[in-house]
Parts: sequence; structure tokens; C-alpha cells
Amino acid sequence: MQWYHYVLIFIASFLLFSIILSLIQIRKASVKLDAENFRNNMRKGQLVDVRSRKEFQSGHIVGARNIPLDMIVRNQHTLRKDQPIFLYCSTGKRSKRAAIFLYTRGYNEIYELKGGLKNWNYPLK
Repeated sequence: MQWYHYVLIFIASFLLFSIILSLIQIRKASVKLDAENFRNNMRKGQLVDVRSRKEFQSGHIVGARNIPLDMIVRNQHTLRKDQPIFLYCSTGKRSKRAAIFLYTRGYNEIYELKGGLKNWNYPLK
């Protein structure tokens, strides 16, 4: 084999390792809680709805504050790092993205409502 084959193998191995490491970190970013566990624990921390303002106004979990996903970057400083963060959205996709972003910024205790509000069987405000 030529020397450049070894270089290509090294680069491919490094990229694969990086991707695997990133996936492991993404899984560590948050803990998904079913609706009952989320409801029982959400008062122990900061409850954040990452849906749009319009979605939030149409109904939200009592006690939640609205920080839309596209505003998380600008408003992350309003969240305390010493308290757990409980995130939710409609289906769980936006809350996952918010959790990953916050985790990479040093927030460690992040919980998500598994499946989002579509799995929430309790009253909304």
C-alpha cells in the first residue's frame, strides 16, 4: 500500500471515532421522562417550553416559561446551571435540540418530556 492509503485510513478512522463520540454525547445530553415522572419532578427545577410563542399561548403546562428554540441561544443566560432544566415541545424534537445545545454550554441536569405534549395527559393552562 502507498503511504497516502494509510493517511486516508487514518482520516476515515478519526472521522468515524468523532461521529461515534458525538452520538454518545448526544445521548448523555438529557434524560427523557414519561409524562407522570416529568409531572412529578418538574417543580424541582426550571420548566421551559421551547415551542413558538403562538403555540405556547394556545396552551402550556402550568408554571412553564416560554423560550422558543430559536431564542435559546440569546436567552440561555436566563437559565441557571445549578438547577435542573425540564424541557418540552410538541413532539420532543425541538426539546432534544435545545437539550443538546444547553448540554454543550455546560448545563448538566436536563430532562425532556418524552414524546412532547402529545403524550401529556394532564391539564394545560
